[in-house]
Amino acid sequence: MNDAEAQLAERLATDLERVLGTGLLIEDLEIEGEGPVRINVACLVDGRSREIHAEGESAIDAMSNVIRLAAELRLSAAFWQMVG
Repeated sequence: MNDAEAQLAERLATDLERVLGTGLLIEDLEIEGEGPVRINVACLVDGRSREIHAEGESAIDAMSNVIRLAAELRLSAAFWQMVG
Protein backbone atom coordinates (compact mmCIF):
# COMPACT_ATOMS: atom_id res chain seq x y z
CA MET A 1 0.00 0.00 0.00
CA ASN A 2 1.47 3.36 -1.01
CA ASP A 3 1.21 6.57 1.05
CA ALA A 4 -1.87 7.86 -0.78
CA GLU A 5 -3.72 4.57 -0.23
CA ALA A 6 -2.69 4.56 3.45
CA GLN A 7 -4.05 8.10 3.91
CA LEU A 8 -7.25 7.14 2.10
CA ALA A 9 -7.65 4.08 4.34
CA GLU A 10 -7.12 6.23 7.47
CA ARG A 11 -9.72 8.75 6.34
CA LEU A 12 -12.22 6.01 5.51
CA ALA A 13 -11.66 4.34 8.90
CA THR A 14 -12.33 7.68 10.63
CA ASP A 15 -15.50 8.23 8.57
CA LEU A 16 -16.69 4.68 9.31
CA GLU A 17 -16.17 5.15 13.04
CA ARG A 18 -18.29 8.29 12.85
CA VAL A 19 -21.08 6.51 10.95
CA LEU A 20 -21.08 3.32 12.98
CA GLY A 21 -20.58 4.99 16.36
CA THR A 22 -19.83 3.21 19.60
CA GLY A 23 -19.63 -0.55 19.73
CA LEU A 24 -17.53 -0.67 16.55
CA LEU A 25 -14.06 -2.04 15.97
CA ILE A 26 -12.51 -2.01 12.49
CA GLU A 27 -10.42 -5.17 12.20
CA ASP A 28 -9.22 -4.84 8.61
CA LEU A 29 -9.61 -2.39 5.74
CA GLU A 30 -8.33 -3.13 2.23
CA ILE A 31 -8.42 -0.93 -0.86
CA GLU A 32 -7.71 -2.67 -4.18
CA GLY A 33 -7.50 -1.51 -7.77
CA GLU A 34 -7.38 1.78 -9.57
CA GLY A 35 -10.59 1.62 -11.59
CA PRO A 36 -12.80 0.00 -10.64
CA VAL A 37 -11.80 0.20 -6.98
CA ARG A 38 -12.85 -2.45 -4.46
CA ILE A 39 -12.94 -1.81 -0.71
CA ASN A 40 -13.32 -4.57 1.87
CA VAL A 41 -13.88 -3.80 5.54
CA ALA A 42 -13.98 -6.37 8.33
CA CYS A 43 -15.40 -5.03 11.58
CA LEU A 44 -17.08 -5.92 14.84
CA VAL A 45 -20.44 -4.26 15.39
CA ASP A 46 -21.99 -4.83 18.81
CA GLY A 47 -19.81 -7.91 19.28
CA ARG A 48 -20.67 -9.49 15.93
CA SER A 49 -18.26 -9.91 13.05
CA ARG A 50 -19.42 -8.15 9.88
CA GLU A 51 -17.94 -7.49 6.47
CA ILE A 52 -18.63 -4.65 4.08
CA HIS A 53 -17.69 -5.02 0.41
CA ALA A 54 -18.12 -2.18 -2.06
CA GLU A 55 -16.95 -1.21 -5.53
CA GLY A 56 -16.85 2.01 -7.47
CA GLU A 57 -15.38 3.43 -10.64
CA SER A 58 -13.08 5.57 -8.47
CA ALA A 59 -11.88 5.54 -4.87
CA ILE A 60 -14.39 8.27 -4.02
CA ASP A 61 -17.27 6.22 -5.47
CA ALA A 62 -16.17 3.11 -3.58
CA MET A 63 -15.80 5.10 -0.33
CA SER A 64 -19.29 6.52 -0.75
CA ASN A 65 -20.67 3.03 -1.22
CA VAL A 66 -18.85 1.78 1.89
CA ILE A 67 -20.23 4.65 3.99
CA ARG A 68 -23.77 3.95 2.71
CA LEU A 69 -23.45 0.24 3.50
CA ALA A 70 -22.01 1.04 6.94
CA ALA A 71 -25.01 3.26 7.69
CA GLU A 72 -27.35 0.42 6.64
CA LEU A 73 -25.42 -1.97 8.88
CA ARG A 74 -25.69 0.39 11.85
CA LEU A 75 -29.42 0.92 11.28
CA SER A 76 -29.95 -2.84 11.10
CA ALA A 77 -27.99 -3.40 14.32
CA ALA A 78 -29.99 -0.68 16.10
CA PHE A 79 -33.26 -2.20 14.91
CA TRP A 80 -32.34 -5.66 16.20
CA GLN A 81 -31.28 -4.18 19.56
CA MET A 82 -34.74 -2.66 19.93
CA VAL A 83 -36.84 -5.60 18.79
CA GLY A 84 -34.59 -8.61 19.01
